[in-house]
Amino acid sequence: MVDREAYFISKLQDSGVTLKLDNDGVLLNDYVYAMDLFCEGVHFLRKYFSYYTIAKKSMLVNISDIFAMGVKPKYAMLGVSFAGDMTLKDINDFQKGIIDICRQYNIKIIGGDTIRDDRLSIAITMFGKAESKIIKRTNFRAGDILFFSGSLGKVKKDMNFLYRGYKINKNSKFYTPKLNSKFIFEILPFVRGGMDISDGLYYELNRISKLNNIRFKFYKKIDKNIALSGEEYEFLFSISSKNIRKLYLIANKNRVKITRLAKILPGRQRFYCLPHHK
Repeated sequence: MVDREAYFISKLQDSGVTLKLDNDGVLLNDYVYAMDLFCEGVHFLRKYFSYYTIAKKSMLVNISDIFAMGVKPKYAMLGVSFAGDMTLKDINDFQKGIIDICRQYNIKIIGGDTIRDDRLSIAITMFGKAESKIIKRTNFRAGDILFFSGSLGKVKKDMNFLYRGYKINKNSKFYTPKLNSKFIFEILPFVRGGMDISDGLYYELNRISKLNNIRFKFYKKIDKNIALSGEEYEFLFSISSKNIRKLYLIANKNRVKITRLAKILPGRQRFYCLPHHK
């Protein structure tokens, strides 16, 4: 099956009109810019999500991209197509979700656009000020050790349960991603490469293998449910082996679970998988 997103981006790159599309965001004039879509029928179904939760998650998935580059978000531009059957109460609930996340992370909305449509869709452009180093997808190196934060697999399980008509925990990461920003900023000085896990572990490993000409020697076999669970928004990162003890101390201090996934080796590797939203 053709990956239409990758095909579209590769053709844009071939045209010469693109600039730095290797990361979730781009650094320009000391600011990192990142943009995400969050669309009904692709990322969520309204029958399973409250409008408040939809709004919160739409913001958090974009903030995750900014945090994964070692940057704190400051401003956002917001585009929303409101479904025609949404009531004023629905819009108020949606608005409250946006406001609560903006207040939690001290983000100011500086512009955007709204329209009426058949479905609810949200497009967010986030701006973050680069205050020190930037974490890049292109900085994974052979010889380093690959880790990820948190636990993987539960989101896919919860999504399947929910879409079969069962209830899931209101605190599920499928509803509200958990962003370990404090942990990321404390390990920032010695992180090499990094990104968040949005389309599933295997899909992200394919991305960084291609970008950095590397492959992976796993410390243990990876369960398929872990490898293919998207929308986890955990932090996938690499460090030098000399910083492992320091990493575990910071993780314990912040009560963040980390998993030592693989040793990075030179070469290329490809895992069979599809993007989470295919």
